[in-house]
Amino acid sequence: MQVGSLVRSTLGLKNHRVESVTLENGLVVVRLDAIGTRLLPCSGCGTFDPVRDRRPERRWRHLPVWEVPVELRYRPARVACSSCGTPRVEVIPWSIGKSPISRPLVVELAEWSRLLAWDVVARLYGVAWATVVAAVEQAVAYGLARRDLSGLRAIGVDELSRRKGHLYHTNVYDIASEPRRLIWSGEGREKKTLRRFFDDIGDDQAKRIEAVCCDMWANYVDVIRERAPQATLVFDKFHIVRHLLEAVNDVRKAEARALQRDFPELLKGTRYIWLKNPENLTDRQRLRLHALEKQRGLMTLRAYHLKELFRHLWDYRSKAWATKYLKQWFWWATHSRIDPLREFAWMLRRHEPNILAYFDHRIDNGAVEAMNNNAKAISHRARGFRSEHAFTLAMLHCLGDLELPEGLKTVPRSP
Repeated sequence: MQVGSLVRSTLGLKNHRVESVTLENGLVVVRLDAIGTRLLPCSGCGTFDPVRDRRPERRWRHLPVWEVPVELRYRPARVACSSCGTPRVEVIPWSIGKSPISRPLVVELAEWSRLLAWDVVARLYGVAWATVVAAVEQAVAYGLARRDLSGLRAIGVDELSRRKGHLYHTNVYDIASEPRRLIWSGEGREKKTLRRFFDDIGDDQAKRIEAVCCDMWANYVDVIRERAPQATLVFDKFHIVRHLLEAVNDVRKAEARALQRDFPELLKGTRYIWLKNPENLTDRQRLRLHALEKQRGLMTLRAYHLKELFRHLWDYRSKAWATKYLKQWFWWATHSRIDPLREFAWMLRRHEPNILAYFDHRIDNGAVEAMNNNAKAISHRARGFRSEHAFTLAMLHCLGDLELPEGLKTVPRSP
């Protein structure tokens, strides 16, 4: 098969032809032209009309042939559009806007950029890193323009550490759809950061959100109540449990210091015994826990039992019974004479409506945490991103479930 035939098949030419194929300085140059007096579609409205004049030659980087770079050259035509009333440039089927990269190459680079680091993709295709970034930008813009958010009803909000130095990124996920997808990403975790998300989706879409799951970070809570007051605010149960585990660990550390003089080895190396669920303990940890349970008066052991009792809260199906159990657990914790547990219990009391809202919507940020781990893997794969723009592009491209540019099989043909 000749190179011209290969190019014709990859571009899906209908109204254009391959005029010539030459090799110039190690570069395969493919010159294209319109077929005869064929009518061409207007880029403004798609109406087919006669050619009025031609524009200066443009060049596009195309898919390489046997590792030899390929360049397309063509003089775009302007059509005398009868619908628009003014001359317009034709629809160029292998180009996305004014991009110097052909559509097939954009799709190829974008697909591999979801799997590999961008510098690796650049080396594989013999292009610059900036070319790969441009391809991803076009793919993301194409997907965002065609993304449907009309069914967005429940979102999860969480922050992600992008790099050292307390540099955070706020990610907003659609946690009700399948597959779960990233909706928005922006640098920072201040109020203005989340306000940018609501500005981007618009007030009409914000009013359709029924539930929002997040941690108890005040900046997020304030903006959600301000911009989506109709949505039920659900505090993520995993973040609540994390606060409880921190309280249990504080009890262990304080008691270990108190026992340092008389029993220095009693609680040494037991941190994860108290933090793990019983079913996740190793055999050795299970034996150690059984031995510690025989020690009377251990505050850490009492804190551990309270932690295990709190786990039963999430097993209730009825919000009324869950409310009753939470009040009972609050009494146990506040009368335990263990200060970290008492502080945690009073925190629950302050946020009780938003904690119990879980039993109305049954959403949590478990999927969000999993996708945040995927986001960290993407960042580590690229050995980090220097700019917010590149990091945001990578997040949306890999986690946004965005549609890639269409193939060229549906290019309209002149009537």
